[in-house]
Amino acid sequence: MEVLFPALLGAGKLALKLLLIIVPLVTLFEVFRYLPIFRRIGDAVEPLMRGMGLGREAAVPLFTGIFLGIAYGAGIIIRVAQQKRLPRRELFLMGLFLATCHAVVEDTLIFVVIGGDARLILGIRIVLAVLLTAVLAGIWKRRRD
Repeated sequence: MEVLFPALLGAGKLALKLLLIIVPLVTLFEVFRYLPIFRRIGDAVEPLMRGMGLGREAAVPLFTGIFLGIAYGAGIIIRVAQQKRLPRRELFLMGLFLATCHAVVEDTLIFVVIGGDARLILGIRIVLAVLLTAVLAGIWKRRRD
């Protein structure tokens, strides 16, 4: 019993911290989806996306996965795939990118709460995801040509 109470108290505190991070992030994302901010961000990162073999239509599913996680982003990716707005190649590249770099904001904040270095976590994940996706897109393009 002496061990159980502190463990439950610690778990409760961590759950509350996670709740305080995740709920506002999801709410903010839902608000931003309908504001022109996504379009502006999409314009700014379009050259980087092209370098990774991704087109403009991949922006919203990619941003969703980056900020809120692969599970939430997967729902949007599936919807985009069903509407056939993205070629299979781009769907694959987007999946590769998100497998490497999903929930960047959410995960980073969670790891910071437990003592992680945000710059290190964020930097490594983003650089690795961009490089892997760009390299695979380049290989795919050369094989197709």
